[in-house]
Amino acid sequence: MEYQYIIDGDELAQEASYKKVAKDLKGEWDGEHLKVENSWCEIDAHSFYYLDGMYISISDLLFKKPVLFRSNRQSDDQPYFALKIGFTGTFLSDNESKDFNNLGVFFYNSTQNFEVEYPVDTRCQWVSIIFSKELFERFMGEQTNKITDLVNDTSAWFKYFPLDIEIENLVRALFFNLDKKRRRPIYFFTKPLEIISLIREKMDKEASGFKKNIHEDDLKIMMQLKEQYLSDFTKQPNLSDLSFKYGMSISKLNRVFKSIFDKPILQFYNQQKIEEAYRQINRTNKSITEISMDLNFTNVGYMSKMFKDAYGFPPSELRN
Repeated sequence: MEYQYIIDGDELAQEASYKKVAKDLKGEWDGEHLKVENSWCEIDAHSFYYLDGMYISISDLLFKKPVLFRSNRQSDDQPYFALKIGFTGTFLSDNESKDFNNLGVFFYNSTQNFEVEYPVDTRCQWVSIIFSKELFERFMGEQTNKITDLVNDTSAWFKYFPLDIEIENLVRALFFNLDKKRRRPIYFFTKPLEIISLIREKMDKEASGFKKNIHEDDLKIMMQLKEQYLSDFTKQPNLSDLSFKYGMSISKLNRVFKSIFDKPILQFYNQQKIEEAYRQINRTNKSITEISMDLNFTNVGYMSKMFKDAYGFPPSELRN
């Protein structure tokens, strides 16, 4: 694909990247806030730096032409770790786009090549938490658990987590806190630490491990598939169409997708769908029947069964 612009970012030295974007796209960067508005893009990004080794970035983006982000680092750079949290795609409003969904938590190290191809004509939001190995060790001490095993693994690795309600609430708190009239600066430090702690708990509970040595092209393609073709919960994805688009057999497509997201395509799609039902039950006044119809479940009884299988209680209990 031809890109209008490519953002090459050193994730442990972000200020230079923000300055370059501001210069190239005729925006403004004040050391903490990047603002760009031109005929084809809007960027509203905040970056906070703590303790000589931790960046918190919160961004709201709209591009009318193709734009790519890719990590740019040297092989001798100190190790670091990244949590990228996509926060776009829920159906909380009838006006929101349903053709893009980057919801999820993407955890990877500095050895894993990672790119984000931003959608065209769709507003998307990201929270990025970047921390050095030295800072992680300072906070975690000598504890032994799955996340420390992961951090100490020097090969390229990648891990995906669904955006559950606990992490989503912390992300919402970060976006809410951007308003300078009610801002609490300490939130930009404490909330990301809470997110890292939740990720640690999730990893300790999970049976599945992390993914090593994923080819960067496979990762990029599967991220695109997830974000752009598994986003319309009113229409089940057609595996034959996806197989044709990506030039892979259905079995290979499912195998590569599962190697990154732990589930084959349709199982993953159904998981995302029931997570969206949870959000709507929890955050809207729509009836459970309405939610079932909007998300194109066969009937409300089937949605309730899937919901109970996933969460251990019926949707009516969450609403009450």
